[in-house]
Amino acid sequence: MEKDDIKEEIFEDAKRKHAFLDKRLQMLLKKPYLTEEEEMEIKILKKKKLYYKDIMERAKEDIERGEKG
Repeated sequence: MEKDDIKEEIFEDAKRKHAFLDKRLQMLLKKPYLTEEEEMEIKILKKKKLYYKDIMERAKEDIERGEKG
């Protein structure tokens, strides 16, 4: 497996996880009332989404750098 293939796999994995977290977050945000636990879960989901978005951005940059270099 080439380095770009690995980066692509990392990107796709992070993208799937980000989408899953986003779906759960949107579900919670539609609720008219949130419990304390749900409010805490929203904060955690947002942090995890940012984490996976960062991974996606880094992998994308690495892939683009590989194509140019």
